[in-house]
Amino acid sequence: MPLVGANREVPMVRATHPYRTLIIDDDAGVHELFASMLSRGLIQSTRSQPADQAMPAGAIPAADFPVFEVDCAISGEQGLECVQKALAEKRPYTMAFVDMRMKSGWNGIETISHLWRECSDLQIIICTGHTDFTWHDIIKRFGHTDRLLMLKKPFNVMDVRQMAYALAEKWNLFNQAKTHLERLQKLVAERTAKLQESNESLQRKIMEQKQAEQERRLMEIQLRHAQKLESVGQLAAGIAHEVNTPAQYIGDNIRFLRQSFAQLASLLRRHERLLSAVKQNAATPEMAADLEQAARQCDLNFLLEETPRAIEQSLEGVNSVTRIVRSMRDFAHPGSGEKVLIDLNQTVESTLVVAAHEWKYVANMVKDFQPGLPRVLCLPGELNQVILNLVVNASHAIAEAAGGDPGQKGTITISTRQQGDWVEIQVADTGAGIPEAIRDKVFDPFFTTRSVGEGTGQGLAIARNVIVGRHNGTLTFETQDGAGTVFTIRLPIHPAQPAQPEEKAA
Repeated sequence: MPLVGANREVPMVRATHPYRTLIIDDDAGVHELFASMLSRGLIQSTRSQPADQAMPAGAIPAADFPVFEVDCAISGEQGLECVQKALAEKRPYTMAFVDMRMKSGWNGIETISHLWRECSDLQIIICTGHTDFTWHDIIKRFGHTDRLLMLKKPFNVMDVRQMAYALAEKWNLFNQAKTHLERLQKLVAERTAKLQESNESLQRKIMEQKQAEQERRLMEIQLRHAQKLESVGQLAAGIAHEVNTPAQYIGDNIRFLRQSFAQLASLLRRHERLLSAVKQNAATPEMAADLEQAARQCDLNFLLEETPRAIEQSLEGVNSVTRIVRSMRDFAHPGSGEKVLIDLNQTVESTLVVAAHEWKYVANMVKDFQPGLPRVLCLPGELNQVILNLVVNASHAIAEAAGGDPGQKGTITISTRQQGDWVEIQVADTGAGIPEAIRDKVFDPFFTTRSVGEGTGQGLAIARNVIVGRHNGTLTFETQDGAGTVFTIRLPIHPAQPAQPEEKAA
């Protein structure tokens, strides 16, 4: 019996085994009746009919009628045992014909409840000839379900056979769908496992790439820090001199204060003895003369004048050393590798303190900082390195222009400004300027005009990479032969803002 759908016929796949059927009725005669009605032998009798006589309405050809294996039970309890045994043997029943009224034990409703608790897929046909159980009562008990049908007594052979045939086909379709679903679930599980394996492999590769990227970034940070420490090492002698000068006069002042305190202490002890004697009316002219002589020896007026001055000078020296140490700490600290909001004016100031020995003997430093400059998201250590490179280059340019004359000083001017959504740092010098022939090479790695061993040619190349590549800013310069050079750093106040195209050197 073909099924029709989607403009083509799909042939029914029939089961190759009998459909197990359970008859639950306390009348043995009913058992025999069902066994007869569900037998293929009943169909064979239709072949003896004359050819011109049509097959009875609803009759099913013997070749298409399925094979039923019929088991019988005389009570609901026995029927439940049959169902349990069939499940244990993994040969479940397809359907069960259950009598509504049985003389002993469970009635049909109770029997169905027990059967469905064991096998929820069992198709059940209720057989009844009474009206005390209505379909409404059955629906109220079991709800609407396609697993339950009602068959009225007395039985009609064709009704029983057609009902059994329909249920057998339904059970067959259900099992085909179930088998197909299990096959699909297995296929999905296999493909899911493969996808999971591929996903795990991809995750491992991603983790390896992330780890490699983290290691690369760590190496870059360490390299930049090493370059910074190299710069600090090159400046170490000058920094030591800067620290030594205030430390020296701090020491001199402290030694002066120690000597002065000893003299004042001696004078105070004589004064205390004289005061005690006066209180006891035992003062003598000799005691007063001794006090006067001690005051003359320690030069009390000089001590009263110079001691506060020595203290102030010592405090200034301590502040100077503190400022140098703090600047060194800010400059040499490796940082976290993450951008932070910084005060550009303070950053430039710290770098100038660290580089003081490079420029103080060849140039006067002019600082023109705009107050209240917006904080900018930067990598502080790398920006310090850029400013240091520009200041050192400016001092070298001025020294070369002076021709080694220590009495001829130039000027380095550092200014900060806000220009719209950008902030600018300018480093200007009064050196000889950059020759026109090499202006397009100043940012090239390893390019330098200095003698071998005096420069690596990396300073401006690193500066440009830091400003343009890591801060989305610009680094440009303007120069004039004999008049000097101005380098301009531009940084976006808002980091998401793309960098402006670099201007060509003037």
